[in-house]
Amino acid sequence: MKAIQALSLCCFIIQGGLAQTPEPDLKKLELTNNPVYVLMNVQPSNISRPSTPRDFAAGIQSAFVNGKIQPNIGMEFNPFNWIKKKTVNKEGQQETTTNSFVDGYYFSKAILPPIKKNFSISLATSESDTVVFGSLQPGSALGYGMRVTLIPGTVHKPTYQDMEIYAENDMKITFLELLEAFIASEPEFKYDFIIRAFDKTISSLYKRQDIRREMIPELQRALTIYKGEFTNSFTAEKITVKIEADRVVFDDKKLKALARIDQRTVPFAREGFILELALAGVSVLERNEWKGMVHGKTGLWITPSYRLDLSDISDPTVIQSLDFLGVIRYLWNNKRVDIGNYFDCGAKLQFNRNDWNFSFEGVARHVSEQLADIQSKWTSSWLVNFSYSLNESITFRFTYGSNFDGNSRTYTQPGKMLAIGGVNFGFLK
Repeated sequence: MKAIQALSLCCFIIQGGLAQTPEPDLKKLELTNNPVYVLMNVQPSNISRPSTPRDFAAGIQSAFVNGKIQPNIGMEFNPFNWIKKKTVNKEGQQETTTNSFVDGYYFSKAILPPIKKNFSISLATSESDTVVFGSLQPGSALGYGMRVTLIPGTVHKPTYQDMEIYAENDMKITFLELLEAFIASEPEFKYDFIIRAFDKTISSLYKRQDIRREMIPELQRALTIYKGEFTNSFTAEKITVKIEADRVVFDDKKLKALARIDQRTVPFAREGFILELALAGVSVLERNEWKGMVHGKTGLWITPSYRLDLSDISDPTVIQSLDFLGVIRYLWNNKRVDIGNYFDCGAKLQFNRNDWNFSFEGVARHVSEQLADIQSKWTSSWLVNFSYSLNESITFRFTYGSNFDGNSRTYTQPGKMLAIGGVNFGFLK
């Protein structure tokens, strides 16, 4: 969710760079799946997401027929998901599974797991034209790019706290079950049963994929304290009674923590500071010939954002936040596409509460080449947006602000006011 909001402003800026008319396409204010599509000013209808190298090779093969690039094809993939690892199941048989560096990602405070999780490479094809690619001869366009989250923020704090509660109580239940099994295995109780149950429980924590490693030391301390409660109940009968009573309490706490997580609309939404980086380029094959390939444009995005969670912890159904979003982008153009390069910077303030949100955003643009008929290399735009979702299918939207034409052929000063309202109907999810 956070990444979607941070990149929505980015898409607005790029729309300014490609538009030929003063009125914006409001769909451009929504997230475009990948910056490659923004540079190409297209949204492929056929987007594949290969999960293996074989799928990737098949996708590349389908994009070329008789040496010609087929238009309207998109591909997005994360090569880290292709890495396999071998594990041994309970029956001692070897199994090959996806390398789940994602395991524990949601609660990890390390940098590398989120980078791998959110890394993506994209490819896209389209027919080229003079509207997007200037004086380059019509043919085929090939786009390529990548996105990565450098600083991922942290998972929603109430969710994190409930996961800690769940993990601690689930661990204690495991300890009790092991202790109960040791007691049942021999007629005479031994204090060694407690030590063995403790050691085996801690060992099992390191094998679990639903508990992040950073949490284990705290869980071990909690279990060490709990283990001390059994020193005063040094008979099998007393310990059995305690096991039954404590298991009911721990199970109740665990289920309540999971219920609170389940009640939240977006329990794993990330908050705090997030920093994303994106890079994309487009090459044009003039007249659909490989020997006529020309690099058309390159774009670099840096999108910092910060989410301040304002939700009421006592009411998990209320989702409320204040987002501070920013974007810095530089676009390099081939002189035959556009004589100017563009530097864009913008900011957005957005308040969200369940079904509605309100935002204000502003964008400033600088062009590297000043033409004789423009007053300044700088221009700007601002927008106020309000949306309300009546249900999953109907959303009311209203936008008011100013816009500008964004390339050197039609570079203008701000002042083109717009006020657009409407209702979006969705019949398919």
